Amino acid sequence: MTSKPDVEQRHLTRLSAFVLRARRVKAHSLYEDFEALERIGNVPFEFEISADGVWMTQRLPPEEVVESAAARVRPLLLKQEDAYFQHTLTALGWLLRDTDRADVAQVLTGLRKEWAEFDPKGRDTLAYSVQTGRVDEEEVSPMISDNVLAFAWIYGDVVHGDTERLAETQQHGVRERYRAAAPLVCRLIMQTTATLHVIEWLIGLGLLSLPDELFEREVVVTDPVFREQGQVHLAPVGTKVPESLNGDLGPEWRRLTLPAPGKPAESMFDVDSTDTPTQE
Repeated sequence: MTSKPDVEQRHLTRLSAFVLRARRVKAHSLYEDFEALERIGNVPFEFEISADGVWMTQRLPPEEVVESAAARVRPLLLKQEDAYFQHTLTALGWLLRDTDRADVAQVLTGLRKEWAEFDPKGRDTLAYSVQTGRVDEEEVSPMISDNVLAFAWIYGDVVHGDTERLAETQQHGVRERYRAAAPLVCRLIMQTTATLHVIEWLIGLGLLSLPDELFEREVVVTDPVFREQGQVHLAPVGTKVPESLNGDLGPEWRRLTLPAPGKPAESMFDVDSTDTPTQE
């Protein structure tokens, strides 16, 4: 039988995993322009009437941008991940089980309803469905929902190679799959950050307690230039690397230093050109 402290710790672990993942999602470049993010998520079409007919235009971000965002939200959709959104909703319900505030109950109910949209196995239409065929032929393809197309892109084209999903959507191709996925990923970003803000709100109310470190820990790499001060030692190729770089490394190891004044640059190395570097 699982004890109450064990249950609480499991919920806190999962909630903590969601917070860290949500902060990483919020740090994605798509979130920087929230108005654009919201517009894409609402699946807008621009209509243009011309002598040739009616043209419908949908403007989306470059696929590579949405692909990186999809990778960040993916753990939120997997049941085996601690950050899975349903684990988060369950954790909030359990941790707030003794809270009788109507506003909190209303917010949690809203979160459950909003998260219900995101079902990788769902076949219902979210915004539109697609059907292909020729106007001069009677036979057309089966109607397929944007949800099926979107998750075929996520699990077939991006993070996995799900052959069943790709086969089902083959006649539509990667363009239609991406077209359906981009709005879904944008809505996932918005829903994730909205849930993070609810968690922050609950902490501010004193109804929920999580370590400050979860909100202070670095979750993304903002500077890709790595510059560190250290020491470099070199030895002939094949020399065994010491288990510890502290203390005397042995006579075969030479430290890399600045050349003495008036000496050529080669004097920095008192070793053969075949030497291999290591760093202390």
